[in-house]
Amino acid sequence: MVSIITETEAKTLGVNIKRLERLDAFLREVTENGTHPSGVVRVLRYGKEIFSGAYGVAAPGGRPTAMDAIFPVASVTKVVTATLLAILQEDGVVDFCDRLNKYYPEFKGDKKDAVELWQLLCHSSGMSDEAMSKYGGDFMRDNFGLDLSENSSREEINAAAQKARNFLKLPKAEGPAAVAEVEEILKLRAPLASDPHTAFEYCSTAYVLLGKLVERLTGEDIDSFAKRRLFDPLGMRDTHFSLPREKWPRVVKRDPSLCFAEWLNSDFVLSDTNGAGSLKTTMYDLTRLGQLYLDEGTLDGIEILSPATARLMASNHNAKLPDSFWFGRILGSAWGLGWHVRCGKRDDLGLLRSDRTFDHGGAGGARLVIDPDAGLVFALYLVDREQFDAYPNHGRVANIIYSALK
Repeated sequence: MVSIITETEAKTLGVNIKRLERLDAFLREVTENGTHPSGVVRVLRYGKEIFSGAYGVAAPGGRPTAMDAIFPVASVTKVVTATLLAILQEDGVVDFCDRLNKYYPEFKGDKKDAVELWQLLCHSSGMSDEAMSKYGGDFMRDNFGLDLSENSSREEINAAAQKARNFLKLPKAEGPAAVAEVEEILKLRAPLASDPHTAFEYCSTAYVLLGKLVERLTGEDIDSFAKRRLFDPLGMRDTHFSLPREKWPRVVKRDPSLCFAEWLNSDFVLSDTNGAGSLKTTMYDLTRLGQLYLDEGTLDGIEILSPATARLMASNHNAKLPDSFWFGRILGSAWGLGWHVRCGKRDDLGLLRSDRTFDHGGAGGARLVIDPDAGLVFALYLVDREQFDAYPNHGRVANIIYSALK
């Protein structure tokens, strides 16, 4: 299913239809040859759809992918979590300059008192997923002689959590929530990998904490708050943290041989609500969110954020930090509050986008891109076969899209 604007609309919007036809041909090529078994792309210019297409199959040997297919978009979740906190900041409920330990008193010592919420949002807090995971593993080994690994059974993990709860003097509790509480406390106790705001280190655990903070501040689960203040007002009807069961058949499934298949195909992912990587959505809904930011916080007359906040979120807050080395290449440390911002980067999203472009990707093939200079918003999901060192073909798709703009 492919939709391309008419010649008349193309002239008005400054679009070369032949280049969009080339985009369609390219997407057919990479799905028909098996590079990407499934994919959906939607492109807007000045708020008007100029291209949409669904390719491949929704499951191995299954039906064709539909435009309303639902995908777990992994780390694209982070821009939603950041947006929810921005809404709460505008309500006066929280301030991005608040210290993290105001809300998580267990987070203390070793310069942790200086860590502020905005630093978690732009990945410069000094927190490290690797360091926190190592601390938890070392804690269990050193105190209880337990060497837990990814292959440990649920029973082994539950038993270890009970020992840790007793050691930490936590109330007796059982089940996944009891394990999660121990994991959170251990991560909060872990030392920082660097001093606050001296280095960039992408940290998903920081966003898990921010998602839980949304729930603490509102007294609602994150799904309910997001639905009430963001998803429903924008008409994002198929966007959820915990996906309703009646929508599960619309989720694109991966062949078991593909990267992240066990994780992304699991029932757990469809119900998970963490603030770092649990969002399920369509490319239509993602472009609604992107258009909200392109229009500086108001979409179709509905104000979600003020222009000042929308601009703040998409600005580089790491300008004075040293370069980061992602995927074995120098990419720079530029990052907004929730958003990756270009600021001169040469990366896996092509070289044709403007310097003010901001975006976010997600493991498995998701991407949402906003370019204020080009009046452009596009969302794509190209199911990956392997865990590459970057997003394969995202740059090629972006380059073809930009070649269509006049």
